[in-house]
Amino acid sequence: MNTRRDFLGMGAAAAGLGLFNIGCTGPSVRRPLPSERINVAVIGCGTMGRSNMDRIMQDKRVQVTCVCDPVADACSYGYDKDWSKKWRGGRIPFMERVNEFYKGKVCRATADWRDVVDDPTVDAVLIETTDHWHAIMAIAAMKAGKHVFCQKPLTMSIAEGRRMCEVAEETGVAFQTGSQQRSSSEFREAAELVANGYLGECKTCRIGLSYAHNDSGRNGFSRDARRLKEFPSYWKLTPEEWDMWQGPALHWEDNAVIPGIHGPMVWRWSDRTGNGALPDWGAHHIDILQWALGTELGGPVAIENVTSDIAETADEVFSWPCRFSFDVVYANGFRATVCDSDTAGFNGLKFYAPKGDLFVTRGKIEKPAHLASWKEADLLPTEKHLHKSRGSHESDFVDAIFDPSWKPACPCEVGHRSITVSHLANSCIKTGVKSLKWDAAKETSDNAAVNARADIRRYNGWKLG
Repeated sequence: MNTRRDFLGMGAAAAGLGLFNIGCTGPSVRRPLPSERINVAVIGCGTMGRSNMDRIMQDKRVQVTCVCDPVADACSYGYDKDWSKKWRGGRIPFMERVNEFYKGKVCRATADWRDVVDDPTVDAVLIETTDHWHAIMAIAAMKAGKHVFCQKPLTMSIAEGRRMCEVAEETGVAFQTGSQQRSSSEFREAAELVANGYLGECKTCRIGLSYAHNDSGRNGFSRDARRLKEFPSYWKLTPEEWDMWQGPALHWEDNAVIPGIHGPMVWRWSDRTGNGALPDWGAHHIDILQWALGTELGGPVAIENVTSDIAETADEVFSWPCRFSFDVVYANGFRATVCDSDTAGFNGLKFYAPKGDLFVTRGKIEKPAHLASWKEADLLPTEKHLHKSRGSHESDFVDAIFDPSWKPACPCEVGHRSITVSHLANSCIKTGVKSLKWDAAKETSDNAAVNARADIRRYNGWKLG
């Protein structure tokens, strides 16, 4: 394993001197020739890391040459409730999987993501970590001249998103947010039907956000808030690796491990490392809403009627709601009610319109009778045609690396604008605000308490670049 830094003794000094501010502008961005192959590194060897890595390895223009995670080897990764069926996560199983795919020792493993950023042979990174690492890693990678695929939810705060967009613009890298529904035909078709008025004057929508996969009650994990001095058997880390996993998150007392939030798939329930259930799926479905409305580079004018069960469910450890509802209001009067899927009765988007309702979810679209035989090919040249990925969401990212004129399905600005809606709703929930007005151009609201939550605090010496 490449160990460019000696973790021991480094943390305290770096915290005092700000050495973890990875802010230097790096080399120019490399745009490969059509005959070349790019080297890709995967940062974060868990559920989505494996999913995105497996798909991008199918692209013959790509070779995965490095995988990175503080966790060397861990079981219980994946969505399956039966732990015995779950595949292993961590940098070692990932390295072995890559080498097996390419039938050779082409991939190395490291615990420190800065090794990846400093590696001049790496052209692009897939950032597949917990939410609280996304912005720091993405900014550092872009400044080092590397193209970035970053999982959703893109950020932990609105300010992080704005800074990421600035660096993406400054560096000119290809940037793809991991909102893969943008590369799915059923969602593009639904958005084009709404955008082109095939439903008539559509003014309302109901969005159900799935109960998060990482919920302890539904994925076989216990809401275990015990503070442990040693790691559970399914997850082993050295003290140095544990510090790296936590990174900019505030440590618990005595640097404790809490099984209910530090185990695989459950970290999202703590506001120290994740955004909660709302942005988990809000990053997907609200993104499709804004795509259909043509507000993907702007946003709503108001968030209204905010309710949640946070008073019943949230505490110091599990700090996000399970049940929630709020309205997103746009300048043309369009109103979408967003709630958890149990409240909505479905997971997906249902548009209500004079000519008939339209429902879309993953792998399924239900159209009004008069559009039963409608195909995307029926769109007229004068009508609005939305971005169509040539292949997978990952290969769409690769297309943008090879061709600067090709804009990926969900670039940084779009990903930031989509997740902003969830950040606003979360801020209302945390502060008890029921409604607010939002100025998308200035990215500020009329509520001081919500504006005060525009960014998060970072600890242990880590800063944005």
